[in-house]
Amino acid sequence: MMIRVSFRTWILLAAIGWAVTAGCANAPKPPPRFQLDPQQAAQEALTLYDKKGDGTLDLKELEASPPLLDLLRNLQAKSPGHPDSLTTADIAGRLEEWRKDPATLLPGMAMVSLDDKPLQGAIVTYKPEPFLGASFHSHQGQTNAAGMVQLTPEFEGYPGIYVGLYRICISKMVNGKETLPARYNTETELGREVAHDTRGSGTNIVFRLKSK
Repeated sequence: MMIRVSFRTWILLAAIGWAVTAGCANAPKPPPRFQLDPQQAAQEALTLYDKKGDGTLDLKELEASPPLLDLLRNLQAKSPGHPDSLTTADIAGRLEEWRKDPATLLPGMAMVSLDDKPLQGAIVTYKPEPFLGASFHSHQGQTNAAGMVQLTPEFEGYPGIYVGLYRICISKMVNGKETLPARYNTETELGREVAHDTRGSGTNIVFRLKSK
């Protein structure tokens, strides 16, 4: 059966279609997605940190990777009873969840305190674990009077950084001398899995430092 459409109706439908098309064309483009092979990255993580060669990363081995230790704690928070170790499957499974998540960038903000007081003028650097690949980059920022830091964005015009595993260094130099303990910078024990569903909040990370 043929449906007859008047010329006026045809013009109206064409105008609506043009408006929708134009609106879509003018919409801001989303930032590029990161490129990541979860299985390959997980295998490279084991190559880097599995010193015993038994196919798992125990708590002692995870001391060399604070971000992976944080990932373990996040898995344990979601699944009580998870062992104190990571396997290739654990890491690859979590990275696959990142890939499936529609969120591309997270705010990239943090707060730093020293002895329970906001730390101003500290340089905060997030360094991605090398096994994540070339999509992931370092980000840096300086804390303000409230101890808040906004990291340099992944892309100009798009605030935020990629979800990821980041080793974190916090430094405050005064007269050319480091004022913070080495465990926060040159021998950092700080690391985070930055994701929207981590325990607490992966988008609002707080670092509570101690001078001693």
